[in-house]
Amino acid sequence: MKIVVLLICLCLSAGISAQNTYASSKDSDPKAKNILDRLKKQYDGYKSMEVKFEMELELPNQKKEIQLGTVIQDGKKYTIKMADQEIYSDGKTVWIYLKKNKEVQISNIDELETSDVLSPKQMMRLYEKGEFIYTIVEERIEGQKKLVDIEFKPVSKKSEYTKMRLTVDKKSNNMISLRVFSRDGSRYTLKVSDIISNKKYEPGIFVFNPKTVPDIHIEDLRMD
Repeated sequence: MKIVVLLICLCLSAGISAQNTYASSKDSDPKAKNILDRLKKQYDGYKSMEVKFEMELELPNQKKEIQLGTVIQDGKKYTIKMADQEIYSDGKTVWIYLKKNKEVQISNIDELETSDVLSPKQMMRLYEKGEFIYTIVEERIEGQKKLVDIEFKPVSKKSEYTKMRLTVDKKSNNMISLRVFSRDGSRYTLKVSDIISNKKYEPGIFVFNPKTVPDIHIEDLRMD
């Protein structure tokens, strides 16, 4: 669940320790930073974002799994919908609906913000935290698109990730994909198929209503 939510939310903050470093984020590629700065500025300028994606999960000794989904963010509110689960947040509370189990887990947003579940736009704050070194590793033309691959390597030896690769369309200034390589041999790829910006959404779409699922089990993890 952790890595799935990480990728869907487009967040790369993995609680990496700042100790035992082997390099400095200051060694990062200035050209890569320029691309990331433009991408972050564009995404920060959106009042809302709706992202359609395809996620590939490659786990050791298992068949590749592909999931399709949509994530919508409006300020601090967001909702994520996939075939097997849905996640809702109204900025205060988070509902994780596990369809196969007919169960919803409810948590306070403050509790989750101390872990890895963050909002989609926070992905672009990765390179500002100094936890990764990043550089352009390839530029290529695919059809009408001019793509650039930016590779991130963790500063800390304790990171559970060996590297991450972000692909950006330089012409449209949009994220194309994010590939994550874990130290345990797992690989995760998030491919963005469409982005709709500044659309208005009703507040109700960011709240899960248990009454819509008969006989659902409610696991309330909130601390009063």
